[in-house]
Amino acid sequence: MEYYKYVVIVLVYRNVKDLEECIDSIYDKIPNSKIIVVNAFYDEESREKIQRTAENRDCVFINIENRGYSYGNNRGIEYARKNFDFEYIIISNPDITVVKFDSAMISRHSEYGIIAPRIIAASGRDQNPMGVIRNRLSEKLEYIGFEKNNKFLLIAGIGINKLIRKIAVTIHRFDKKPYRIYEAHGSFVILSKIAIDALYPVYDENLFLFAEEGVLACKARKANIKTGQFDGTIIHHKEDGSMKLSKLSLNDEIKRANLYFYKKYVSGL
Repeated sequence: MEYYKYVVIVLVYRNVKDLEECIDSIYDKIPNSKIIVVNAFYDEESREKIQRTAENRDCVFINIENRGYSYGNNRGIEYARKNFDFEYIIISNPDITVVKFDSAMISRHSEYGIIAPRIIAASGRDQNPMGVIRNRLSEKLEYIGFEKNNKFLLIAGIGINKLIRKIAVTIHRFDKKPYRIYEAHGSFVILSKIAIDALYPVYDENLFLFAEEGVLACKARKANIKTGQFDGTIIHHKEDGSMKLSKLSLNDEIKRANLYFYKKYVSGL
């Protein structure tokens, strides 16, 4: 099998506009990498454009039915394990650009099985770490908020987590070394082969969209896989490039996903 240090899985739904810049930035900044473009099928026109973009840039192209984030990324991981020898798999949105990639630091800190880079959203805010510690109070408040349609409890749960996150980011802002966190943002996350093997199948395909980060964090905690914040790697995230094209009812899907996540992965843990 061909060897690449990094196999990058880019799951795409219609969003060919951002894909070219994403691919070019990955190949420019990430050494010894190979990209697998996974197309969540929408129609023949978009499939043809995405396939042409991928193959013209020396990427593997896979076309699958659109069954969501977890299903699509699992198919990409499955393909990578069967066809490549690798050290890391990177799960990436198509609406990102890689600004800086510190491969040397990643190699020096192999104790981390899941790596969260610094992700800067279009608004300028940092999206990582999503969670610094496992916060049972926030989890419970968010669950009740979704279950009872209580915005006050939902906002309270989210707010507590944001406060803890802000304190941690402030403390570590000028650190040169990675530090341990609980939950990494899903738009660009790096997983070692050891982590992939321990967590396989990595994502829960009962989830179409949302709550995947929580699932990954819970599974990693159970398997004793450490997650680290690596600010030396910097990603720009255009944010929601594909989501704007989806006809999905976001409010309904967010609620469904979070209720399922809490009942399966949080209750009783």
